[in-house]
Amino acid sequence: MLVAAIATAALIMPAGASATPSRPTISPFPGTPDASPATQISILGVAPRRIAGVRVTGSISGVHPGRLRPYSAARGASFILRRPLTEGERVAVVVRLRGERALRSRFGVALPAPIPPVLDVATLQPDKLDHFVSQPSLLAPRITVRRGASLGGGDIFLTPLPSPIVHPESNNELTITPVGPGGPMIVDRRGQLVWFDQLAPPLVATDFRPQRLHGREVLTWWQGKVTLTAFGLGEGVIADTRYRTIRTVTAGNGYQMDLHEFLLRPSGEALFTIESPVLAHLPGTPAGKRSPLLDSIVQEVDLRTGLVMWEWHSYGHIPLKDSYATPSNSLSYDAFHLNSIQALPDGRILLSARDTSAIYEVDQRTGRVLWTLGGKASTFRLARGARFYFQHDATLIGRDRVSLFDDGAGPPAFELESRGLILSLDMRHHIARVAHQFDLPGAGTSAESEGDVQTLAGGSVFVGFGSSPFFSEFTASGKMTYAASLPTDDGSYREYLFPWHATPRTRPVAVARRSAEGAVVLHASWNGATTVRRWEVLARDGVSLRRVATAADHGFETTITFRSPADTFVVRAISARGRVLGQSDRVDAAPA
Repeated sequence: MLVAAIATAALIMPAGASATPSRPTISPFPGTPDASPATQISILGVAPRRIAGVRVTGSISGVHPGRLRPYSAARGASFILRRPLTEGERVAVVVRLRGERALRSRFGVALPAPIPPVLDVATLQPDKLDHFVSQPSLLAPRITVRRGASLGGGDIFLTPLPSPIVHPESNNELTITPVGPGGPMIVDRRGQLVWFDQLAPPLVATDFRPQRLHGREVLTWWQGKVTLTAFGLGEGVIADTRYRTIRTVTAGNGYQMDLHEFLLRPSGEALFTIESPVLAHLPGTPAGKRSPLLDSIVQEVDLRTGLVMWEWHSYGHIPLKDSYATPSNSLSYDAFHLNSIQALPDGRILLSARDTSAIYEVDQRTGRVLWTLGGKASTFRLARGARFYFQHDATLIGRDRVSLFDDGAGPPAFELESRGLILSLDMRHHIARVAHQFDLPGAGTSAESEGDVQTLAGGSVFVGFGSSPFFSEFTASGKMTYAASLPTDDGSYREYLFPWHATPRTRPVAVARRSAEGAVVLHASWNGATTVRRWEVLARDGVSLRRVATAADHGFETTITFRSPADTFVVRAISARGRVLGQSDRVDAAPA
């Protein structure tokens, strides 16, 4: 079932989705009020040889010379300016195409606002962490499984993070109580650690999962720092199935990648969010007064060249009056807060904006919002029970269902508890109805932020309950079959369930000590290995190695006790078929 889930979970671009719009598109889009001074002029959906020339003229800075750099697979090109645009100016763009009329665009250049400070995540709560003799520096949060540890298959992909407490009076500023370090982490259904790439604070990770790139499976995640106003400053990481980093992905146009989404198109593009503090005129403020606004941006980058292929700004496309957040004397007004992206067929994009409590389908070619689900300006009527607030992880399933995590409970609190939700969409009459909902029975779980819903083969659903510590699996009818949690004060931006098999490029590690009774106690582990079935201990006898003990694998760390007069040992990890998967370096038994 889970193998099929990779193809059907809609976490990766649906089959048939086009990597480029059918007609040429220029971004920044016409009317964008706050493009970066370092912006490229992205021309998507036309062969580079058909671009005869590009003219960029700033109202203050004048004409800008530059050069065209093509995207891979001849899908378009970016015009790279030799010098940046001037903050606050208006810009006119003319793109001349061979044999066609020119494309024209006008946009504004941002007045940047200060970036808020980052969160301090350096403190620890050791009693909530697993500790390993063989890897004493590895400090993973302890997972508690409450139901279904022996049922089903697949491993769980998560990123431990401090559960943020959101302060609405200061417009989404956060306080946290860290449990331990962050990083991409895999655990099995028993809650046993499989792999943890522990990051040094203040670095954390989010959105960790398998995806497909150029026909092969890869691991992807975002890593970086998190600001006091809940957005990220970092980069995307792509690793192979042996945990080796094969590429890091950075945002273009002078931005840093935000934490909320890092999505790969199988053909070699990345889609992700950016949060950009700018100065803007906010509703209810005197004319001419500019205040900090946090614009939410979607950017698409060509992985092979690093060029920006497409960029879309919430500011200028979503009215500020649609936000449930209110301007205040905070670090920045977080009016939109995009938190998920889905690439759809026919050049469309599905976006979720937390602070408008709405989901948007956007035409990638024109930048126009095609429909809005939820919020103050919904183009759908929401039937009984279908209203949601502050949602995360919106995913269109087929043509007429959408899954999402309904945080709901705040702040401000519109609902009593958070839930996973699948809505059916009547596209003819524009009505949204509840198809299924998934909540924790009797728990009254309230997640102020984060969360996700992953649909699996056969209709089962895996739900991460956001900033609360819980994650669970449900049948299609809503019956819980699996329940587990991180420690109190910890959460994960998203949790995913996928089949996973890996043999790391690293070596197994071991620590050996001789007890007071003369026995050797050896602890062996191999961070990330999934196919070890037993361990062999070999003692060095002169120049040869002699097997002195074996033991079945017992999770992340296996303890083996045996007697041997030797003082030097190695351990070997053995597969179910008896193949040697890896061997440790030599380890000397420390005296009692």
